[in-house]
Amino acid sequence: MVIKKSVPAIEKIVSQFEDAKNKINAIEFDAHWYRRVFHAFGACFLFYYLLPTNIDWINLLKFWVPFLILVSLVILEFLRIKGKVSSSHFFGLRIYEKNRVGSYLFFGVALVTLLLYFPQQIAIPCILCASIGDTVIGEIRFRFGKKSAYVVGFFVCMLFFLVAWYKADFFVMFFTSIVGALGAVVGEAKKFLWIDDDFMIQMVPAVLLLIIWFSAGYVGFSTPDKVIYPMNLPW
Repeated sequence: MVIKKSVPAIEKIVSQFEDAKNKINAIEFDAHWYRRVFHAFGACFLFYYLLPTNIDWINLLKFWVPFLILVSLVILEFLRIKGKVSSSHFFGLRIYEKNRVGSYLFFGVALVTLLLYFPQQIAIPCILCASIGDTVIGEIRFRFGKKSAYVVGFFVCMLFFLVAWYKADFFVMFFTSIVGALGAVVGEAKKFLWIDDDFMIQMVPAVLLLIIWFSAGYVGFSTPDKVIYPMNLPW
């Protein structure tokens, strides 16, 4: 008799457990795609290079707006880690990011550094590696495993460098695309406790390409022209 009465109770507990599990999976699914979309959205910042350069106040904004946005993010992240701002307001955070700087800030630091201080020909493919390349690597790794992810990711990133450097000498273009793609994949694959791969996937190839950029002239090779040209307004 006791056993018969306990069966419905057990079934109710199992049902509640399944409901909770489904809700958690739904949240994880939404967060998964949120992070993917966030990464891909990073490519939109390349609009920066379309902004006019023949107007002084726009040139000032091109420096100060990204810088001030980044400073604001740093302050907000500091308040979040200190508990002054609840982490529940930051949808898509991974568990290990609760007491650590979020990946979005690492992404922003690298992106602003590239936009403000690196040649466009280096910044563009590195930003695309983080926004598109990392998204592709993450999704393929999720479905097919690490090996397939890094092989496909290498060729995707290599394509970005080929496009950005296609006006350079063929040897420089080909060599740079391999070095840049390797740097991006290593930057994404190598995990550090306090430095996120969203930073490394951009800055590792950027530093490697900057060395090539300054070395090319000394050995008689040309560097490529810009890929994106600014709009020059008549007023």
